[in-house]
Amino acid sequence: MQANNLDEQTITLESDDGKSYDCKILGVFDFDSKQYVLLLNVDESEADENKESTVIMELIEKDDQAIFRTIESDEEFERVVSYIKEMANEMEVDDEEEGVEEEA
Repeated sequence: MQANNLDEQTITLESDDGKSYDCKILGVFDFDSKQYVLLLNVDESEADENKESTVIMELIEKDDQAIFRTIESDEEFERVVSYIKEMANEMEVDDEEEGVEEEA
């Protein structure tokens, strides 16, 4: 499974305690010379109705296999989260600008 074929797929992750979680891949992106994947927990038995559960993992390709690895460093995790928030803010601004253009 190559990274460019991952968007919109659902995968199953297993936690350290042996529980399995179904997650939808929201997107794959490059940051700081690495690839990361943004996942949405779609496992209805584990998801809280009032809170969407998102997961960020490092994506490594090895022998044509996609390997999802937990981000171990808190510093790296915080940098990736900041980058995702920045991307989301830019998308919001782009959407707002498109809305203004369509109204004109």
